[in-house]
Amino acid sequence: MEDTMYCRVVNVKALSELQMKMIIAYIETTMFPRNLSAGQMSGEVFSISQIEIFSVSRFSDKATADKIMSLMKEELKEIAKGSKMTVLEGPLLIEG
Repeated sequence: MEDTMYCRVVNVKALSELQMKMIIAYIETTMFPRNLSAGQMSGEVFSISQIEIFSVSRFSDKATADKIMSLMKEELKEIAKGSKMTVLEGPLLIEG
């Protein structure tokens, strides 16, 4: 099961619209490009409201997902300081 596609969904709720714009800009210009070049298969960001988003990241397997997470550890701590963050993740179960 180690080589099964793996997905991570991160929900972020910022304290303000300005803070959310800064987080989105950082994801778009720094985080996703670096992660994609390091092995992440895809990444999308969806808007829930002016201050809340969720991102969906796909990886070839859990080991790659963990490698990418280790690259972002300090950044995520910084983002989490001023916002509420929830992470859901797991291997692909059904594809339709």
